[in-house]
Amino acid sequence: MIDFLQRIDRGLLLRINQMNAPWLDECMWVLSSKWINFPLAILVLLLLKRQFSWKKTSLIFLLVLVIVTFADSVSTHLFKDVFERLRPSHDPLLNESLRYYMITPGNPYLGGQFGFVSSHAANLAALFAFIFPYFKKYPLVVYGLGCYVFLVAYSRIYLGVHFPSDVVCGALLGLFIGWVFRKHIFAKLLEKWD
Repeated sequence: MIDFLQRIDRGLLLRINQMNAPWLDECMWVLSSKWINFPLAILVLLLLKRQFSWKKTSLIFLLVLVIVTFADSVSTHLFKDVFERLRPSHDPLLNESLRYYMITPGNPYLGGQFGFVSSHAANLAALFAFIFPYFKKYPLVVYGLGCYVFLVAYSRIYLGVHFPSDVVCGALLGLFIGWVFRKHIFAKLLEKWD
């Protein structure tokens, strides 16, 4: 059964990685870069401010930072460092079959050595799970944020630095973390600021 699932994982990875075009390479590279999250952070801040006081907006935004930092630490230290599953870009059975984004000629983007679970997917899914209830007045924002989380996760597979299972498990981990923080850890604190 495990061999069967690994074959599916590799097959999906190769299919997604090989559906490429130069313009799409650039889009996926930009989606995977961390700096693109700064405009997202500003948008989230502005939308929160439209609904809440500066005090509550600041609190929610601070909690988002805590949750994303926590998700990043868990995905790295409790998963990548423990499972030590090689990224496809470092897997000797796959790395020659993959296409890579070239940062500069002869300098492909390979990511770190280990990839289970995807921190990109975990971080953004945690953000989404925590914050989406605050945007119920803006269903297009919820939909857009969900699409953004999906596209960033997809970009990691497209670039050949994560298996699909790395991304799916990272997203599930992030959704769980965001939900636990919203419902159980920060619920009382957030209620006080309503």
